[in-house]
This record gives sequence, structure tokens and C-alpha cells, in this order.
Amino acid sequence: MGKLVGIYLRISDDREGRELGVERQEQDCRKLAASEGDTVVDIYKDNDIGASTRSKKPRPDYKRLLADAKRGRIQKITSYTSNRLTRRPREHEGQIELAETYGTEFRYVASPSFDLNTAAGRRIARILAANDAGEAEDISERVCREKLQALERGEWIGGARPFGYQGTIRDAYGNVINREEVGIKVIEHEAAMIKDAVQRVISGESLYAICQRWTASGVPTPRGSARWYPATLKRILTRPRNAGLMEHRGVVLENVKAIWPSIITDDEYLAVRSILLDNEHRTSYRGSRSLKWLGTNLYRCDVCSDLMRSAGISSSGSGGEKHAAYRCKHGLHLAVRAAPIDSIVNTYVCARLIKHGANLIEVPDGDAVDLRTQATSLRTRIRELEDMLGDGELSRAAFLRQRNKIILKLDEVNTDLASRASSSVLSGVADAPNPAEVFMNPELTPIERRRAIVDALCTVTILKGKKGRKPRHLEGDYRDRIHIEKKDAA
Repeated sequence: MGKLVGIYLRISDDREGRELGVERQEQDCRKLAASEGDTVVDIYKDNDIGASTRSKKPRPDYKRLLADAKRGRIQKITSYTSNRLTRRPREHEGQIELAETYGTEFRYVASPSFDLNTAAGRRIARILAANDAGEAEDISERVCREKLQALERGEWIGGARPFGYQGTIRDAYGNVINREEVGIKVIEHEAAMIKDAVQRVISGESLYAICQRWTASGVPTPRGSARWYPATLKRILTRPRNAGLMEHRGVVLENVKAIWPSIITDDEYLAVRSILLDNEHRTSYRGSRSLKWLGTNLYRCDVCSDLMRSAGISSSGSGGEKHAAYRCKHGLHLAVRAAPIDSIVNTYVCARLIKHGANLIEVPDGDAVDLRTQATSLRTRIRELEDMLGDGELSRAAFLRQRNKIILKLDEVNTDLASRASSSVLSGVADAPNPAEVFMNPELTPIERRRAIVDALCTVTILKGKKGRKPRHLEGDYRDRIHIEKKDAA
């Protein structure tokens, strides 16, 4: 009499799984069930999940399979091989308990089938379990060695598809197509999005505004989501891979060059990381969802030197008409209307743009070249120290002392390079034929970038108003409520 069968399918990254694929496993298991007169009740599938002691991923369908066997929904479990079910000795013991307690049978297409209700069958199962676990650990050690060697060669060692680069593509049988292009080949339209976003961040635009643009473009995230979020975008824009650098466990490998093409330059990479990861640049307006006023979290209070926030205040008591204003964050030190203050700041910035134009963004190329040369020399010195430590010519204490000094200097050079790349906040505006018109046009220069330009050209401080009522003709004059200090953008 036939049995009620549950077929378990699993594919992992080992050779067997790639060659067979879950579809072919299912076909062979169904043939075996039909040849024995069994009825297939359900298919249980865990795709691309390992079953060894080293695997950390849960197997939801394996758990469902065992639960269905315990409640009598299935009487027999069929799989392609015994190690498709598991490579873990503890789970083998669970299968033995399932057979002894519930009478569940196990059948395999390409592995010996044995009766777990007999001592001989349990002995064979345990021997195979130990062998499968040992084989899995051998595979794990070999894979670790191969990954370390691949890192030293600058190769991609796998993981989630990096946005901007080709991901893994499999055929119907689970075989990887064009394996040599995985993680290496640039996807041009995604790379163009990264380049554009990096320039927008450097120019002062917020991550939220860029995410809105990316979501509207219809290009999904690497995980297939239609909506982009600032945290996801930030991870993509600040990864070393974009500049052709190797990263392992959060550390950039200084002496290894990646084999894949870079999407952005080293200077752009340093600049975008400086903006998005440096605490000094983590001002709230970069992620604001409703930026309307130029000076929010940009202008400073003359009383406490803290940043000002925007708020609505009444023009005359509680019943008066409300208008936008800047208030001190820490209390009621002072408050001032937003529109006339912004008008004064806009006038000042436009005047500087018209007067100095492209001179505001001139950065001597020779200086940047010298800094890159200096950075390369410092990295070479670190590698020389590592060799001296390995050859026993240098003690570990001396190595650490000298290396730390060089790293501090390298950080200074990288910061300088980043600031030079960040000077492009003025590019396209200061060097335009009519820079003031471009600056004031919200379509050409979004408010995030206008704020960044203001921040690059001046420091704005809001002053306390003088006591007493102003003459009627001076009521709209707010020049005595603002102090603008010039910055040298270049």
C-alpha cells in the first residue's frame, strides 16, 4: 500500500546543488514516489540554504516538514540524497527519533536508504551523519582559504549583489551564467545613478531628495524594493568598492587593488564619505523631508552660538497672522522673521557669485596631485613596516608606534583631498554665465544645494533686536538683526 510522501528539496552553493537544481531534484523524487505507488502530499523547498553545522540560515520548510510528519500529514520523507536533508549530526538524531516515535520512513534517490527503526539502520545513519559533517567542515575550510586568496588578488568574494555591478544569474538547473562577470561587470545605468548621487551629495543635496528621485526612476534596490531609503543609499554611496578599493570586514585593504572597474574617483569617494560619515557634517538638513527655509539648522544664534530652527510665530499676539521665523533651539533667546533674513543672505551670496564667479572654485591641480602622491608614499611606508615586522627587523611595539603616526598623517592628507573634492559644491553655479540667476532658480539649484553654497561662502549669525519701536519706514529693515562673515570657499 502506498504512503503519503513529502518531498524535500534544497540547493546550496556546493557543486551538487548547482548542477542539479531544485527542479531536477523534484522530478527525480517524484519518479521514485510513483515507482513505489506513493502519493506526493506536499513539496518542501529551502532554496540556496546550507545544511551544515557552519550554516547560520534557518530552514523554514525543513521545520515544516518535520512538523507535518509528527502530526501524520506525511508518512514518508523523500529527498535526492541524505545530505540534502541535513549534514548536522543533531538533526540526524532528530530524524531517528521521528522514525522511532512516529514511524516515519526515509527514501533517497541517489543515496542508500536505510530503516531507522532498526539498530543496523541507525548505525549506518550515524556513520553517514559523521561523514557528512566532516565533509561540510572540509568544504568550509577550503572555501575560507579560497576567499582569502581571492582577497589578496583583489577579486570579489561573493555576497549580496553590489548595486552598480552584475549579480549572479542562474539557468533553470541552478548553474551560474557568466560567472567571471559576477561582481565585476559594471551595469551602466546604475553606475550613472551612483555618479550623479555622489555629485549631488557633494553639492549639498540631501539623501532624502535623492531617494525620491531614485524611487521615481523605477529602478529597484538590490533587494528588489521599489522604494529607496536614505540608509540604503548611504551604504551604497560610502562603500569603498565604488572607488575600486577592497574592503574586508569593514577595513579597507591598503595594499590590494580590486580587479573591477571603479565608478567614482578616489577624491569623490573621500569627499562623499567625509560628508556622510563625518560627525561634523551630520546636520539634520541633509536628511530633512520638508526643507522650505534657507537658514534652518544653518544660521546661528548670537546669544548661545547654537543653530536656529524654523517655526511659525504670530505677528501680533495669539490672534495675529502667523509667519515663518527662525528661533533659537535652546529657548527664547531671540526670534526673527525668516523671509527678510533669507532675502539679505541671498543678496549677499548673489553679489559674491557675480563678483568672483569661477574664482571661488579654483583649486590648484598641482596641490591635489602632490597630496595624492603623498598619500601613496604613506601607504607604501605602511607596507614596508609590515614587511619589516614580518621579517623580524621591527618589534611589534615599534611597528604599532610608527604605523599609528603614519595613519594620522594619512588621515590628514585624505581629509584635505576630500575637502578639495567637496569644493565642487560651487561647480555649475559660480562658473555659470549668470551665477546669480542659476543660484536663485529652484529647478537648477535645489534648496539643499543653495544651503551648501551659503555654508561654503559665509557664516550667518542672527543678532538680538534693539529695544524700542523702529520708525515706520524702517520696520521692514532687518539688516541690524544679521551678521554675515565671509568664508574663503577656495
